[in-house]
Amino acid sequence: MSEFKDLPQSISHKKLSYLLGNAPKDIFSETDNNNSLNSEDKELYNSLAIWENNTKEILKKLSTLNKELYKNKSPNSMMALGAMEVHLNMSLQALISFKDDKSND
Repeated sequence: MSEFKDLPQSISHKKLSYLLGNAPKDIFSETDNNNSLNSEDKELYNSLAIWENNTKEILKKLSTLNKELYKNKSPNSMMALGAMEVHLNMSLQALISFKDDKSND
C-alpha cells in the first residue's frame, strides 16, 4: 500500500486528457480486439492492409514517373491521372482515420 502514497486526491479534466493522449498504447488491448474479430472481419483487415501497401507503392511510382511518358498524353489524360492520385491519397487518409478510430474503441 505504500506505493500509492504519491497518488493525487484529484486531477483536472485537462490534465487527465493530456495524460490519456500521451500514454503509450496498450499492446494487450489490440491483441484482445484482434481475437474478438470474426473470420470475415480478419479477412477485411488483411485485405485493407494489402490495399494500403499497394496504394502506397502506386503513389510512389506515380511521383517518380519519367517525364517522357507524359509527352504523348492528352491534357484530359493527364488530369485523369492527377485526379486518380488525389483520390488515392484521400482514400489512404480515410483508412488512417478508420484505423485510428478503431483503436479508440
